Amino acid sequence: MKDEAAMTQRLYRSLKQLPGIRALIQTPWWKVRRHRLTLALSPRRNCHFTCFLRLPTQFEALSGPVLDFLTQNASAKPLDIAVIGCSTGAEAYSIASVLRQRHPDLVFTVRAYDIDRECIEKARNGRYTPEEVFRTDLSGSTTVTANFVGVTFDIEDGCYVVKRDVRNHVRFGLADALDPNLKERIGSADIVYAQHVLIHLAAHNAKRAFRNICLLLNPRAVLFVAGMDLHILQEQTRKHGLIPSGYKLEEIYRELNAYSDGWPWNYSALEPFMTVRKEWHRRYSTIFFKA
Repeated sequence: MKDEAAMTQRLYRSLKQLPGIRALIQTPWWKVRRHRLTLALSPRRNCHFTCFLRLPTQFEALSGPVLDFLTQNASAKPLDIAVIGCSTGAEAYSIASVLRQRHPDLVFTVRAYDIDRECIEKARNGRYTPEEVFRTDLSGSTTVTANFVGVTFDIEDGCYVVKRDVRNHVRFGLADALDPNLKERIGSADIVYAQHVLIHLAAHNAKRAFRNICLLLNPRAVLFVAGMDLHILQEQTRKHGLIPSGYKLEEIYRELNAYSDGWPWNYSALEPFMTVRKEWHRRYSTIFFKA
């Protein structure tokens, strides 16, 4: 098997030297098809990488058009937010911090879940190193601002500790997106986050998990779903009747792509933003409305 793989590699390197082939593999047409092959053949693996305030424009949408949608023609009620695949808690705490700062009178709860017990314990602890707080994208830039740090953390013995006022809004627990009884276990929500987790599942499992996640959505709700095979995202959001948000769609996608590298060879890498794509609004959106 290793000999066959080595022969394939040598053949590919030889073909790349031919002028016609060399030109072909630089075209978007070829790279799109090569990435579909990567998605089909690459083994998927669980990943705990996470960042605070990872997609700032998406958080802008959360505190703006998303809340406007959920509160339209509705009496004030506590907002219920579920985060699936929360890892060590950065996204859940970021949600709570942003909402507290931008909507201080809003009553809300963030319920965050992961399958990894160690991740949940670290999230509950709410203590992070400077490296964990200020993680950078591929360009070496961080989206974490001094203002965000000031309203989110206290600094104790060189560690960044989530402020009590932020932690009071967040609860952590164990749950699996592939659990067929997920809704019965954790209940429904007004906003569901399922980000940077479905991309690490094989196609059949990603579809199962997406169905379970959609069942969590209240009759009027919003789904945040950055990080998923894009053709599956198109198919499944259409199937479940979800409406893509057009709010700064390209800007959010570019922020997401700043953490992505290796396209078309890496299954988790994102293709360039291409408006020639069929249903490109649905394909590149990370926010979907259920009405």
